[in-house]
Amino acid sequence: MPDPLISIRQITKRFAGVTALDEVSLDIVRGELHAIVGENGAGKSTLMKIVAGVLGDYEGELLIGGQARRFSSPRDAEAAGVSIIHQELNLVGTLSAAANIFLGRERRTRLGLLDERGMQQAAAALLRQLECPIRPDALVSTLRVGDQQLVEIAKALSIAEGRFKTPNESTSGAIASSPGSARANSALLDKPAVAPSAGLETPHDNILIMDEPTSALTEAEVARLDRVIAELRRRGVTILYISHKMNEVFRLADRITVLRDGRLVKTVDRAATSPREVTHLMVGREIEATHLAARLARGEVVLEVEHLSLPWPGHARRWRLDDVSFTLARGEVLGIAGLMGAGRTELLECLFGAAAQPHQGTIRLNGQVVRFAHPDEARRAGLALVTEDRKRLGLFANLSVGANTTLCTLQEMRSAGLVNLSREHQVAADTARRLAIKTAGVEAPITSLSGGNQQKAIIGRWLLTRPRVLLLDDPTRGIDVGAKAELYRLIDELAREGLGIIVTSSELPELLTLCDRILVLCEGRLTGEFSRAEASEARIMEAATAHVGVASV
Repeated sequence: MPDPLISIRQITKRFAGVTALDEVSLDIVRGELHAIVGENGAGKSTLMKIVAGVLGDYEGELLIGGQARRFSSPRDAEAAGVSIIHQELNLVGTLSAAANIFLGRERRTRLGLLDERGMQQAAAALLRQLECPIRPDALVSTLRVGDQQLVEIAKALSIAEGRFKTPNESTSGAIASSPGSARANSALLDKPAVAPSAGLETPHDNILIMDEPTSALTEAEVARLDRVIAELRRRGVTILYISHKMNEVFRLADRITVLRDGRLVKTVDRAATSPREVTHLMVGREIEATHLAARLARGEVVLEVEHLSLPWPGHARRWRLDDVSFTLARGEVLGIAGLMGAGRTELLECLFGAAAQPHQGTIRLNGQVVRFAHPDEARRAGLALVTEDRKRLGLFANLSVGANTTLCTLQEMRSAGLVNLSREHQVAADTARRLAIKTAGVEAPITSLSGGNQQKAIIGRWLLTRPRVLLLDDPTRGIDVGAKAELYRLIDELAREGLGIIVTSSELPELLTLCDRILVLCEGRLTGEFSRAEASEARIMEAATAHVGVASV
């Protein structure tokens, strides 16, 4: 094997008595795409945060290019050629997409003023390379999670791209997204690094860490990102890639490293292994494909939606949702498919009283017309919503696992006007056991849990409200293969108990596994409805693109 670019030597990291990494040693070869896989809590993100300078307090040694390094901050790591795309989005909602992309690296004019125009143009070029329609001046807080993820990717790419240029070169020539643009930019992309004698810092290898970069992206957007990754690799960028999706790992990786419970299990060549073998290494046991037996006939209708429309003020399309009608029965799992921007999240927000604008149309719950002005009204009526944006809309980061779990049901745990702490602890512990939440205890901070286990705690919170209708917005985002199978079985169990469930997902195989029926949205309109027997990926994608051009898929 060639000399490694990155050498990780006996790295150990502990959090409040929990060992997240235990003497992990690993070599990364220059120019390879190296996948890091493992269950939630295996230590993947912790290891990558050490390499990226986010965590500086650890035991062991990190070498880059043969030189021992201990980064004190992400800025320190960036100066050494390392940038990271975080799984948990690290953006400032009150700033624009362009401002977030260049945050901490703002461009200035010769007079020392902020070069707003230059940053807007450069951000637009980066977003174009991702074939993303986001406006550079759009506030991040107004963007959906998938769009925010693309901004996060553009931010990391801007850091990497800057290392290919001298200070006098324009950054408007973003990474090529087509063969023609690749040729147009070839002189810039292939330009050798400037020698130190030119008065610049010695050039570094480019290392890009991608932590679950596709967790909120549709299949079409994943294909676009694949093209960007191919171009980065052509430039010689070394990529460390964390993913729970075996199809991505085996499509992209040269080698695969498996972590389990903070320890290195094995590093294997992708060509010499299989998804089944890697999955077994991840969990220490066989995981078969999830096959759910057919559920019984549908019960009575619990939710009726008639001619639901949601205005979109100031937008040329006028409607986020346009004349959507459907029903949901007790014991049914109803899937909502569609490309990003199709209206999946907006539909669930309308049902839950959380839409930005008043909706038009009729919603009936158990035969009664309802119109919720606030999510709490929906909760008291028997609806529950697990949002797609776990970090911003789901978690209370300053509370414990138990407090996050029981937050919606504290009234039921009162005694003499005070919360019965013993009962609250017992309820939280029972929920953690039922959902197999990996935690040192329900008193542990919620932020000490991996992303998948945080999601389980949020789902547990809403199950404690005993809802009639459970709304799940991309619920397995950032959840590993083992936990995903457990969640599928839980959803199936809840449906068999009579709960009506609506689930959105960016992963079509997930919907095909879970759902009794699948509705397809395209640009806010209902363009398809398929039973389990009728549904296929091809038919769903055909309906999902019914009103959009090929270029925007």
